[in-house]
Amino acid sequence: MNVHRTIDNGKMNNFFGSIWIVLFFALVVDGFDQAVYGAALPVLMKELNLDPTVSGLLGSASLWGSVLGALLLGFLTDKIGRKKTLNACVFLFSFFTALCAMVGSNIYLFAIWRFFAGMGIAAITPVSNAILSEYSPKKSRRFLLTTNGIGVTLGQMTTSLLAVWLIPLLGWRGFFGVSIFGLILIPLVVKFIPETMILILKKNDKKEVVSILTKADPSFVPQADDEYAVDEEQKVKGSVGELFKNGLAWNTILIWIMFFVNMCIISTFLVWFPKIVTLMGYELKSALLLNTIYFLGSCCGFILAGKVAEKIGYKYTILTYYILNGIFLFLVTIKTSTFIFGVILFLFGFTLMMQGMLYPFTAANYPLAVRATGLGIGASVTRLGGAIAPIVIGILIAQGMTPVGVLRILLIPVVLGAVAAALTRKPGFE
Repeated sequence: MNVHRTIDNGKMNNFFGSIWIVLFFALVVDGFDQAVYGAALPVLMKELNLDPTVSGLLGSASLWGSVLGALLLGFLTDKIGRKKTLNACVFLFSFFTALCAMVGSNIYLFAIWRFFAGMGIAAITPVSNAILSEYSPKKSRRFLLTTNGIGVTLGQMTTSLLAVWLIPLLGWRGFFGVSIFGLILIPLVVKFIPETMILILKKNDKKEVVSILTKADPSFVPQADDEYAVDEEQKVKGSVGELFKNGLAWNTILIWIMFFVNMCIISTFLVWFPKIVTLMGYELKSALLLNTIYFLGSCCGFILAGKVAEKIGYKYTILTYYILNGIFLFLVTIKTSTFIFGVILFLFGFTLMMQGMLYPFTAANYPLAVRATGLGIGASVTRLGGAIAPIVIGILIAQGMTPVGVLRILLIPVVLGAVAAALTRKPGFE
């Protein structure tokens, strides 16, 4: 009996719903940890007397950790299982972000803790996508995968809103300390998230297989002589080399390009946008509220992207969003009223969701056995772009580049991403 076919043919129920909810809230907390530095940056620069170059280096610390984390944990996922890897991620980004509250004025220790937090931040999205792509009904899978990504953006938006209230109340240290509450997720993962079937079958744990299948399909009745298996292509050893075999190489390269340029844009906004807005003449509170509008647009864009992808597929959804994103990014740089600026910023965030769409698109390009590796490597490449961008932007600001100039430079990665999306082929496992 092919276990994944039984899961694929299942209908949405409490088993699948509980998996989605736990993964969603894990991504919400992950989003908080991604955005906490950028939201606190204007206060950090003032209190610790940081110049833009040093601020960019500190902002990239978690992203350099993300490069290593996505690479290492992506491989480990295929070896030790997704459930353990998911909990490792939650611990890393929750515990070490909270430790940043205790570093005083030691920026080196701050950078070290953010580096370790970044290792968890990077891997949780590809791991959660790999889990959800395995444990979701086929008819609902595309929508669940795309809407699941809203969790990260919702967490980022919540960070900006909380910053308006918590930073004046607790200071930037207390704001970082809030991250410790993310550890609550660990027992929820233990209870509700199943391990990948490939690993369970390697252990020959038929009792666990039966338990999962009966939850996935209540009409399933196990027989004493049942033998359980997965598709042969799902047994391929998870390695980077497999991403370039059997016609996968072309899309693998183009996916890496999109991952890299996307995070150049996103990390610039995560780390620098509140500060850039203050340089444009806005007060910190207004800058954080405008940042919230940008994230709100991203959330709405994700919801619509999931519906659009169900109609026209991942490729054309991503390409359309790239084109619109470039248009709205340019409009953001044109001086106008605060209201119009906010509307355009919302639309820019709305169309920036090609990054979130790229994860389910990547999952659809690889067989299950190497899917986590493909997602993990992709996440590593995206974090590499994210790690480089804040440093470059910090140097440009230190050299006197205007906020408008900084934002217009981001049009370069938008164009590169659009070209890469246009050249991709239809994924073979969609």
